[in-house]
Amino acid sequence: MEAMDYEGVRCAPLLTKAFSAHIDLRAREAASRGTEEGDETVAELTLLAAWVTEQRERQEERDDAERRRRLQSKQSSEGVNASDASNVNTDSPETVTSDEKVSYPTPLRTAGDKFAVLMAAASRGVDALRDEIVDMAKKKEVDDALMAILTGNAANAEAEGDEGRAKFLYKVAEVCLREKKNAGSDRSSDAA
Repeated sequence: MEAMDYEGVRCAPLLTKAFSAHIDLRAREAASRGTEEGDETVAELTLLAAWVTEQRERQEERDDAERRRRLQSKQSSEGVNASDASNVNTDSPETVTSDEKVSYPTPLRTAGDKFAVLMAAASRGVDALRDEIVDMAKKKEVDDALMAILTGNAANAEAEGDEGRAKFLYKVAEVCLREKKNAGSDRSSDAA
């Protein structure tokens, strides 16, 4: 699998929307042949399209992480203290005196990281999974991207005929939404 990850990074500039459209066109052409060879080609192109989509998402995550690292590096070189999260100041660094401490929130985990954390928690048991979901909901980490990964993987599992995995992932998504809602109502009742 490392070889494919390497290829994903190496070929990242070539994995454009135009390339994805080309794959889709070739898959439609192969499907229209109606032959066994055409069906095999469609299956291969479908796998390629899924891989390209995944690699594009990973590249976007790498680009985002790189931007965050550059921003943090720039902030640290300008004397911004990123370890003190209790005092958040959004003023530009030029207006900050040397006595003021300025910090910016630590970047949130990527959706892929959150999904991996949930699956690792699931391997430790239902209680660990529930605790992780509640923790993510309280930190406001249950977002559209995580829900898209959960429901997308569930739909793929369903399409592959793995009903157990699909049911599990849909249930995890449902619990995530419920805990997100509960975390929001807890905060509003705390403010009242």
